[in-house]
Amino acid sequence: MTDRRDDPEGLEVFFDAARRDRPRLSDDALARMTAQALDMQPGRAAAPAPVARRGFWSQLIATIGGWPALAGLATAGVAGLWIGAVPPAMLQTLASDLTGAAETTEDDIYLVDPIPGYMLSLNLAEGS
Repeated sequence: MTDRRDDPEGLEVFFDAARRDRPRLSDDALARMTAQALDMQPGRAAAPAPVARRGFWSQLIATIGGWPALAGLATAGVAGLWIGAVPPAMLQTLASDLTGAAETTEDDIYLVDPIPGYMLSLNLAEGS
């Protein structure tokens, strides 16, 4: 017997009895199951038709969302390229107002460096 701590509900006695008294399958039942299994085998012999693999581009188009989504993506790309290459006047003035860029070249003269850093270092090296 087992200790009560290992089997608190007392079920081990029933498990031992089930392990000792295994019911045997009758020969008639075994023959019927074998006959049913043999009857099922010819019907299951046919293999399913192989599925054709899709190509890379068709998988990519399906991933994006199909042809309607691809058409929308192409339209947005062409519109973005067009607006970037030939921006409307409203966008140019809006961009200059937001960035604070001046409209005349006289106002932009402070952006020019009259003596770049590498030229200054060359001038100092020549004098020594």
